[in-house]
Amino acid sequence: MKVNLLAFALCCILSHVQADDTRYERFYLRERALPQGGNGGSSGICVAGSLSEECGAKKNESCGLCSAYSLECGVNSECVEASTCTNSICGGDIANTREPLHCTPSGLSLSILKNFEYADVGVTDSLVKLLGPSDPTMAAALVIAVPHGGSLRPDYINDRKTNDPTYCPSGGCRVSADSYTKQIAEQIASKFIQNYCKVPYLIINELHRSKMDANREIGEAAFGNAIAESAWTKFHEYINEAQTHIQTEFDTVYNEASIEGVRGLVFDVHGYAGTDWHNEGSDFIQWGYRLGKDSLDQNAVNNCPIDITSSSTRGSFTHARQMPDESLECLVRGPKSLGQRFNEQLPLSLASSETCGRGLPSLDYQDPKAVASDPTYCADNDGVCSYYSGGYDVKVHERMDWDNDPTFSGIHMNTVQAELPRCIRFATDETRNAVHEEFGDKLSIALCSFMTDLFGSDIC
Repeated sequence: MKVNLLAFALCCILSHVQADDTRYERFYLRERALPQGGNGGSSGICVAGSLSEECGAKKNESCGLCSAYSLECGVNSECVEASTCTNSICGGDIANTREPLHCTPSGLSLSILKNFEYADVGVTDSLVKLLGPSDPTMAAALVIAVPHGGSLRPDYINDRKTNDPTYCPSGGCRVSADSYTKQIAEQIASKFIQNYCKVPYLIINELHRSKMDANREIGEAAFGNAIAESAWTKFHEYINEAQTHIQTEFDTVYNEASIEGVRGLVFDVHGYAGTDWHNEGSDFIQWGYRLGKDSLDQNAVNNCPIDITSSSTRGSFTHARQMPDESLECLVRGPKSLGQRFNEQLPLSLASSETCGRGLPSLDYQDPKAVASDPTYCADNDGVCSYYSGGYDVKVHERMDWDNDPTFSGIHMNTVQAELPRCIRFATDETRNAVHEEFGDKLSIALCSFMTDLFGSDIC
C-alpha cells in the first residue's frame, strides 16, 4: 500500500520494534562472527565485546555506533531494532525473487554489435565495444556499462596526468583502472543469459583509464586528444543505442508524476581500492544513486524519508521512485533495494569473508555516513571514509537525450552505479575466476528480481 510519506515523516522515528531472532542473526552474528546462540540465550543481551556493549557505553551519545547498523540500545542495553525511517516505512515491503528459469539458452550469446577501432599501418585496436543480442527480441532490459575496466595503453594517445592544471579538478584526476570489472561484467551478462535466456547489452571501454576516463566529462576524460575524444563519444553513444533498443522492445511507462521512463535499467560497474577503510573496503559493495552521504544521513534533521529532502530530479531513480507503491527511500535501502537483495544471497562460498559483498546502503546497512564514520570499518586519519555515490555515467544516462537534456524533461531510464570491493574483484589467484562466476550468478538474480518487481516479468 502506498504510504503518505509527508505525513509518515512526522511519526517515523516514534516506532520501536524489538528485533526478532532473524534480524539479530543478521545484524550481530554475521557482523561480529559470533557463534550461533552466542547472544547469551533468549534474553537478547549480547555477549561481552559485542555491539550491545558498545551501545551501552555510548548510550548518552545517542548510542554512538549503533546507527551504523540500523540498531539502537534498549533499556538494559539489549539488542533492539532501531526506529529508523527506513524500517518504519519499508519494513512491510516484500522483495520477490525472480528464480532462474532453468532454460536452455541454445544459440544465445553476446554478439559484437558495434566495434569502434583505431586503424593505422600495422595497428588495429578495438577501443570501445557494444555487445548484445543478435536478435533484439531476445534482449533483456538491462544495459551493463564498464567505463574503467580496459587495459589498452596505446602510444597514439597521450597519458592523462593526475594533476594537469588544464583538465583536472581541484582534487586531481584519477588514472588507475578498476581491475577485473570487465571480466566481472562479462560474467554478469553470461549468467543472465544462462538464468533467464535473455541477453543484456554490454558496453566496454577497452582503453586504460590513464588514456581515457569514460566516467567524466569529455575534457577531463580525454585531455583534448582527438582519438580519446572519439572513443569517449562512442562509449556514450553505444550506451544510448542500447537504451534505445530496450525502449523499442520494452516500451515506456508513465509514473505517478507523469514522468515517462523506459522499462529497464542501466548498471554501471566500478571498483574501489578502499585504502582508507580497514580490510581494503570492509567488503562493502557501495551502491550509488547520486545521493551523497549527507543526503542519506539518518541522524540529520528532516532526512526522513529521503523522498522529502531529495527533489524529484535528484538521484538516479527519478522515474522509479514514483512508480505505483514505490518510494526512493525503499528502493535505495529497503528490503527491495539492490543492496539488500544481494545481501540475502550472501555468503559467496569462496570469498575471503562471509560478509564480502554486503551492500551500502541496504536494509542491513542503511546509513553510509554512519558506517563510513565508524572506526570498526574506517581507518582514515580524518575519521570519515569515502563513499562513492555515483558519477557522470549514471547522471547523464538517466535521460535518453543524454547530451541535450539539462532540465531532465525528456524520457528517463533508471540508472545505478556499483563500486565493487577488492574481495570480489581480486579474491585470490586460486579463487578469482570462481568468485567472479558466483558473483555474476547471484547478481544476475538480484538485478532481474529488482527489475521484475518494478516493471513485470517480461523484462528478463
